[in-house]
Amino acid sequence: MCYSIVQASANIDFINVRIKILAATIILITHFLLALFLALNFVLIPIGAYLQWKWVSARRFRQLHISLMIFIMVESALGFACPLTLLEAYLRNSTTQQSFIGYWVNRLLYWNLPEVFFITLYCFCVIFAIILWIKVPPRKASTD
Repeated sequence: MCYSIVQASANIDFINVRIKILAATIILITHFLLALFLALNFVLIPIGAYLQWKWVSARRFRQLHISLMIFIMVESALGFACPLTLLEAYLRNSTTQQSFIGYWVNRLLYWNLPEVFFITLYCFCVIFAIILWIKVPPRKASTD
C-alpha cells in the first residue's frame, strides 16, 4: 500500500513538472510571437502604406503596436525584466528541462548583449514607431 502511494506521488510530481514545462514553452512561444509582431510591423507598416494596405492604418492595431513598444522601452530603462520572461523563469524554476522548440525559440529571443544595447534599441524603436505614426497616421476612430 505504501509503495503505491509513493508511486502515485511520483507520478503526480512528474505530471506537474511536465505541465510546467509545457506552460513555460507556451509562454516562450507567445513571447517570441509578440517580438515577431513588433519587429515585423516596423517593416510592414511602411510597405503597407506604400502599397495602400488598409490594415496598416487600423487605429487599434497601431495603438497596440506603439503602446507595447513604449511599455518595453520603459520597463527596460527602469531595469525591470519582462513579465513574460519572469513567468517563464518561474515555471522553469523546478526543472531545467526544455522542449526542442523551447530551446530554439529561447536562442532566437534572448541575446547575450549588454543591457544598454537593448535600452538604446528600444528607444530607437519607439522613435521609429512615433515617426511611423506621424508619416503613416492611423485612421480616425469611428464615431458610431
